[in-house]
Amino acid sequence: MRLHALARRLGRVCAAGVLASGTLVALSTFTANEGCADKAPPPSAAPPIVIGVSLGLTGDLDTFAGPLRDAVRTAEGQINAGGGLLGRPVRFDVRDDKSDEGNVVTGVATDLVNEGVVAMIGPVGSQQVVLTQKILADRQIIQISPSATSTDLSTIQAANDRFLFRTTPADDFQGAAVILFAQKTPRGLGDAGAPLDEAGVPITCNKLAIINIDNSYGTSMAEVIATNWPKRGVGRTVVLKKTLPVDLVASYATEASQLIAAKAECAALISYEKVAAQFVHDVKVAPGFKTLSDNGFFFIGTDGVFTPGFLQLSLENRADDTSPSTADGVFGTNPDTQPGTKEYNEFKTIYRSYFPELPDAPPFTANTYDAAILIALAIQQAGTVTDHVAIRDALSKVSSKGKPFTPAQVGDALLALRQGQDIDYKGASGNVDFEDNGNVKSGFIVWQAFRDPATKKVAYRTVAQFTSEELLDQIK
Repeated sequence: MRLHALARRLGRVCAAGVLASGTLVALSTFTANEGCADKAPPPSAAPPIVIGVSLGLTGDLDTFAGPLRDAVRTAEGQINAGGGLLGRPVRFDVRDDKSDEGNVVTGVATDLVNEGVVAMIGPVGSQQVVLTQKILADRQIIQISPSATSTDLSTIQAANDRFLFRTTPADDFQGAAVILFAQKTPRGLGDAGAPLDEAGVPITCNKLAIINIDNSYGTSMAEVIATNWPKRGVGRTVVLKKTLPVDLVASYATEASQLIAAKAECAALISYEKVAAQFVHDVKVAPGFKTLSDNGFFFIGTDGVFTPGFLQLSLENRADDTSPSTADGVFGTNPDTQPGTKEYNEFKTIYRSYFPELPDAPPFTANTYDAAILIALAIQQAGTVTDHVAIRDALSKVSSKGKPFTPAQVGDALLALRQGQDIDYKGASGNVDFEDNGNVKSGFIVWQAFRDPATKKVAYRTVAQFTSEELLDQIK
């Protein structure tokens, strides 16, 4: 339904047609004098270049992954409106990996590879990427995850011969953001609702608890925090480390009691939305929590908690319709995936033109869009769909040292590559210059869940920002 609506909009601007499968395909470009045909032109005879996409459209990551699919469709329409790749349309084959961390996600990757995809975007979760990366690397097929952040992925392939890349920073940066937030009052945070003591002084944390889910995402970031937190000053201790199952359980009453007994002053919560919402609820209703809250205790969530689903689940966990959401007051960190730059604002405008019914460009949509655009530019730069090493090597060429092109200039960038020019794609999500370990560097935001007095709804707001340089200081 959504693709057909998108195709109708593209048809009105004479930029694209639709294959019988519903895939967006650029068929021709028009000058201002050519006007629009009443009907879309017939499909191109050239077979499409297929790029695989693995997303958890159902399961634990469903509310997170849906907008990422839309970002891929945005890139697909824009690439094809710019003439496609190597004289052929491009098709992003989106598969639902069901947020699985086992046979389903590896099956999706295996199927896509066996069906001949040129590259793959995803999956979303770090543990999913751990499981799938070798399937792609063994066939020398590049894989870009827009959201997997585990530090394990930095060394899982050799630096000089890797096919795994990320358009989001690794969790050593996010662990540093948690540490920096916990130990001092970041810029502007006091004005935005930071925890305050009775004298109105923002509360910091010395006694930190670490609660993480038991997978590569949770354990690697927990280790970064546990290793570096005690180095940040006298009295800074980890008073509790607790690992939770990845799958939701009915109650976390035991773990909540342990957190309260540890007399933690703050807790890093490294989880996905369903587990996080239930855990926060169970802590807040546990006997003894009031003592912690009176002393200024606060949660510090991470990017897996920064989802619409966490807010919705927290509303459902209320005692009644008049009680506050259990998410109220929860803080957290997230890569700065909405950096407010010229490039990001261009992407947001393009994204909204394809999907005007969506409220905004949610977190990680820009990272996903960048992954799709970078793959397309690399294919065009390499001039081949069969030499996968050449495509891999072209990734760095199209993101550095050439003429700069932004998201609004994707068509121009493709034309420049056809003319043999060097280009430098400036990412919507920020810096997309890949390091030897396949990572990018980025700043982070601190977010807070709060009740909007105007709408009476629980929402997120950004209360602080950290640069990549500030974060590196925390983990030296």
